[in-house]
Formats: sequence, structure tokens, C-alpha cells
Amino acid sequence: MNNEIEKLQTKIADLQKNNSALKNRIVSLEGALDKAERASLVKSEYLENLSHEIRTSMNGIVGMTGLVMETELSREQEQYLEMVNTSVDRLLEVVNEVLDYAKIEAGLLDLDQQDFNLKESLDHDLYLLKLSAEQKGLSLTCKIEPDVPEYIYGDPKRLVQVLTNLVANGIRHTDSGGVAISVTNHGYDDNNRLSLLFSVDDTGEGIDIEKQQRIFQTFCRTDLSGGITAGGVGVGLTICSQLVKMMGGELGLASSKKGSTFWFSLPFKEVADFDFKIEVDELTKTRQAETAYYALQGAKILLAEDEPINSVLTETMLTNAGVEVVCVENGQEALDKTKEEDFNLILMDVQMPVMDGLEATRKLRSREKKSGRKSTPVIALTALAMQGDREKCLQAGMDDYLTKPIEKSQLLGILSRYMTSSALVVDSDMESQQVMVRSLVENGWNVTIAETGRSAMYEASLNRFDLILLDTKMPQMDGVEAARVIRKLEEYSGRHAYIVGIGVGNGGEEEKCIESGIDGYIERPVTRDKISEKLQHVQR
Repeated sequence: MNNEIEKLQTKIADLQKNNSALKNRIVSLEGALDKAERASLVKSEYLENLSHEIRTSMNGIVGMTGLVMETELSREQEQYLEMVNTSVDRLLEVVNEVLDYAKIEAGLLDLDQQDFNLKESLDHDLYLLKLSAEQKGLSLTCKIEPDVPEYIYGDPKRLVQVLTNLVANGIRHTDSGGVAISVTNHGYDDNNRLSLLFSVDDTGEGIDIEKQQRIFQTFCRTDLSGGITAGGVGVGLTICSQLVKMMGGELGLASSKKGSTFWFSLPFKEVADFDFKIEVDELTKTRQAETAYYALQGAKILLAEDEPINSVLTETMLTNAGVEVVCVENGQEALDKTKEEDFNLILMDVQMPVMDGLEATRKLRSREKKSGRKSTPVIALTALAMQGDREKCLQAGMDDYLTKPIEKSQLLGILSRYMTSSALVVDSDMESQQVMVRSLVENGWNVTIAETGRSAMYEASLNRFDLILLDTKMPQMDGVEAARVIRKLEEYSGRHAYIVGIGVGNGGEEEKCIESGIDGYIERPVTRDKISEKLQHVQR
């Protein structure tokens, strides 16, 4: 018995030692994890500050140069300023390249998935690259095979970034012949996604095997002869490789003495029923062009910006467009000014002394909610461009987000959009959907289409709508339930849309809609006259 007790005591002692070692190991791992999290936070904050400082200065340079270009100049002055613009564009390209690489390394870069026209997305950048090729006596062609869909769902910005980077490299390393882009349909993958193959072929001297093995490494800038290439900071191909992986593909290279081919295959979702969307988009653009000028004339905008050059720049852009501008230097002054005067819209810098733009917007929304006043659109003006920045702005109650450096066309475009009325149409019946959309667009409304109750909630959480036309009977989530959720969201955002239910008008459906927070009701069939009658009740 004593022997058994001694054995058990020995086992207990061993277990206690092991347990103590395990505890120490856990403490050590927790310390390492905490250190890594703190390092990641420091890196994120550093990137935010770096982005802010660079973009703030770039905004002043780009904007002021643009304003000078609009004045009367001699031909010599124009040439000098064009050189400044070219240098600024190259600098901004390098800055974006470095920030993109840093964001990828820190795990802070997200994709922005959306429906887009593939050819239109490529046209602008390829036109500029074609000019660059022609200056070297090269050709640049782009062939999209007929079976490649016109519209696809993905991240157009990052796709164009990868493709144009590869084309620019091809032009840089080719002395005769040209560069050819091809886009081909490679069928569907196991998840029923469309696979598109993008290839960039050049007629350069080729890349030897040793250089092929390290060409995607960071800071690799060697040319074909082993010298240093002109332009870039050596992270372009690394960024391309990482972006392609993020989008679900892989970047590859094949090369010989006759030239090189960079290729990548990416999965995309197809976009259905785009014929009607194209028609609506064209009609919307026409109506917006007609109403944008009048929407801005005499409008009164509050500009909260603490950086003097950016304040003067933005004020000048707005004044030249016929807008009355009131300027303040921080969030507290913005709050005080909105107590004294009414504004059509507020442009709010995010980083300001005394009170930042996020806190000022939160207090403004709280005050509007208590008073019952209609919320004033607030657009963030910020030099921050990190993951989650847009979400922070929207959560604070801001309606949209402009990243510096801000172009005049972007600024006036977003102002026109928010100073004209916006509507969300959610209807599973295509015929009535088209009647509603056409009626609204022809009356000068900006229209967003959603297919389900869940997508309606998503759109309402991200965007500001004056009017929501909502099918009361939809799969997954009906309109009545969606309306309840939207009203809950509005309690936090301070917004309030006029919601109209669309139904068959039986079984007390209209009464149920009103009880759920829906403001009005249209009985099917939907007609232009019925829509026009409801529009008279909307506070625009």
C-alpha cells in the first residue's frame, strides 16, 4: 500500500511540474500575442498618420495647380504646370504603391466588390498607357473575346491596378514591337463562378530564368541587363501578386527571347438583367447632368477644415460652382454654426483640433434626433485611406466619404448626388420595378435598385435615401419586416426615409404596413400617376 501511495505522490508531483510548465508556456504565448497585437495597432496608427500627412499635402498641390491651370496663362506657363502635374501624378503613384504595400503587409487592405463594366473600367487607363507606348514607337492593343460578359462582379479598381501595372512594365522593357492585352473566358469553376484569363504579352528581349525566380520579390527593380530600372520603388509586381491572390487567383510569367507574358486568372460573378440597368444608368446620367448645375446654384454649404491651404482650395472650387460657403476650423465651431444657420450640406474634415469630425457628426445627429429636424447630409473629407475608415464615418452618422487628394469633378459630383433626391426601389415584380424607376429618374431622382429585403436593409444602412419603395411580399424577408429593421437603423443614424409599401391591397395589408412604420401604400398595379401622387408627400 505504501508503495502505491508513493507512486501516486510521484505522479502528482510530475503532473504539478508539467502543469506549472504549461502555465508558464501559456503566459509566454499570451505575452507574445499581446505584443504582436500592440505592434499591429502601432503599425496601423502609423500608416493612418502617414497617409493623412502625405495626402493632405498632395491635396493642396494637386488642387492649387488645377486652379492655376484654369486661369489665363501663357503657353510657357501651361507647359511648366503640365510638367508639375506629371511629376505630381508620378509622386502620387509612388505614394499609393508604398501605402498599398504597407497595408497588405499589415493585413489592412480590403477589396471593394461591385458590379462593373469591364471594358469601360479599362478604357481610361489604357488610353493613357497607349499614349506612353506611342511615345516609344510601340503599339498597345486590347482584345476582349466576344464570350466575355460585358458586366461582371468584382473589384474594378484593383483589377485595373494589376493590369495597368503589368502593361506599364511591358512598355518599359520593350524597345520595338508592342504590348498586347487579351481577356478570355475560361468557363466556370466548382463554385459556378466565371473564370477570366488576363494576359499581357510584350515583344521585349525576355527575362532569363534566374530573374524570373525573383521578379515577384519585394524591391526587385533589375532590368533585363541587370541595371536599375527607371520609375517605381520595386514593389509593383509584389503588390500585383498579392492583389491577385486576394481576388482568388495567381499571377504567372512565361518568357523567352521573343518576349514575355504575364498572366492571371480570376473568378467573377456574372451580373444578370443589365439591359434595363444600362438604360436606367444612361437616363440617370442625362438627368443628373441637367439638374446638377441648378442643384448647386445658390446652395449653402458648411466647410469644416483646419488645414488653411485645403480650406482655401475647397472653398474656391465651391464658390466657382455657384455655392455659398461658410468656413470653420474645427468640429465644435461646426456644431455652433449649425445652431445659427441652416445648410444644404456639410463637408467635414475627420481630423481636426478641439473636436474631430466624427465626434461633431455624432453630436449633430443626436441634436437633430431630439429636435425632430431633417438630417443634413454630412460628407467626410479625409486624408485617411485605411481599412475601416469609411465604416467609422458611416457609423458616426456621416453620409459619404471623399479621400484626399480631392478632384474637382469628384467633389461637385458627390455634392450634386446628395443635393438631389435619392430613392431606393425594392420590388420583385420587374414590370412594376421598371415603371417606378423610370418615373423617378424622369423626375430628377437618383435611383438605387435592390432585389430583396435583406439587400434593402444593407443599402439603407450604408446610404441616405429620401424615399424607399418597398415590395411588401418578397422571399427571405418581406417588406414589412425590412421596414421595421430600417426604422431601427434610423434610430442610430438620425436619418428618416419616406417608405412606401407596394402590395395587392387585401387582408388589411395597408394597415399592417402603417403599423410597421411605413408611411404610405400603393396598391398594384403600379402606375406613374400613383407614384406621382406619393411623391408629393416626400420631404425633399
